[in-house]
Amino acid sequence: MLLSNESKKRYTAFWEGDAYERCCMYLTVYTGGTGRPEPADLTQKWEDAEFRARQALWDAEHRIYFADAFPHTFVNMGPGSLAAMLGGTYRWAERTVWFENEPFITDWANPPAPVLNRDSAMYRMEDELTQTMLAAGKDKFYTSIADFGGTYDILAALRGTQDLLMDLYDEPEAVQAYAKQIGSIWTAYFKQSAERVLRAQDGVTTWMPVWSDLPYYPLQCDFSAMISPDMFEEFILPDLLLQSESIDRCVYHLDGPGELPHLQHLLSIPRLAAIQWSPGDGREGVGSERWFGFYEEVQAAGKGLVLFGVSADELEPLLRRISTKGLYINCGARDEAEAREMIAIAEGYGVK
Repeated sequence: MLLSNESKKRYTAFWEGDAYERCCMYLTVYTGGTGRPEPADLTQKWEDAEFRARQALWDAEHRIYFADAFPHTFVNMGPGSLAAMLGGTYRWAERTVWFENEPFITDWANPPAPVLNRDSAMYRMEDELTQTMLAAGKDKFYTSIADFGGTYDILAALRGTQDLLMDLYDEPEAVQAYAKQIGSIWTAYFKQSAERVLRAQDGVTTWMPVWSDLPYYPLQCDFSAMISPDMFEEFILPDLLLQSESIDRCVYHLDGPGELPHLQHLLSIPRLAAIQWSPGDGREGVGSERWFGFYEEVQAAGKGLVLFGVSADELEPLLRRISTKGLYINCGARDEAEAREMIAIAEGYGVK
C-alpha cells in the first residue's frame, strides 16, 4: 500500500477544511546515490516516455517517505499543455516548456475555433507518458494528471499575452466567448484525465502531491498578475467559478504578490478548498513570519492552506500561529532523525 489508511483520513480531513490528529504533512528524506538516468538531449528528456519512467522509478526508490508522503511522479509536459492540443505551439527548454511561441489567434474577426486535436503531437505524447507511468508505477508510485493549464493562461498562449491584455479593453465579448469554449474543452479533458488515473490507482494527484479519492485540480491564472481586481472580477472570476463547479475538489495556485490584489475574489469562490501560496523567486519562503497575517486571513475566510518548502526551523513558529485545520505542509528533512522531530512537532499541535 502506497498510502496508509491513517494518512488517507488526514487528506480527507484536509479537503473538508478539518484535521485528523494533526495537519496533513508530506515529508521526505532524499537518500542520494548515483546512477540516476540522465537524458542525452532535450528530446529524450521530454519525449521518451520509457526513459522518463526509469527516472521516476529511480526517484521513488531514493527517498524515504514520512508522515503522509507517498511516492509520486508528475506527468510533466509543461505548464499549460492543453494549449498545444488546441492549435498552439511548444518549445522544449531545460527546465520548462514554452507555449507562447506563435500566435494561433491573430485577430477576432474570424478566429479559429478551439478543438481538442487528439492527433496533435502534444496529445499523443501526454497520452503515452500517462499510460507508461501508470504501468511502470503500479504499486510503486502514484501517477499524476498533467498540468494542462488554466483557461486564460491557455488563451494567452494561443493569442499572445500582450495582445490579450489589449483585447480585454478592445474585444471583451469576443475574449469571454472564446474563453468559455476553452473552458468546456478543459472540463471534458480534465474529467477524462482524472477518470483514467482513478481506473489504475486509488487516488488522484496533480503536480501538487496532494492525495484525493475524488478528482481535484489546482486552478490558476498567472495571467491575472497583469490585470486589475475589477478586470479579474469581470473576466477571470466567472471562469474560475465554472471550473470549480465542474470538478469535485480544487485549490488555487496563487503565484506571487502580483496576484494578491485578487485575494478577496478568490476567497469568495464557495467550492475552493484551499489556497496554495507561492511567494516567488527572491522573496521570503512560505515559512517566513512575513506571510503569517496572510495565512490568518485565508483561514478566517474558511479556506485551507497548501504550503511547499517549510523548513524544520520554521515549522513550530508556523504551527504556533495558524490553525492546523485545512493545512497541508510539504517539506523535506536532512535525515531520518530530523524528519521524526518534525513529525513530533506537528503532533504536538494536534488539531487546532
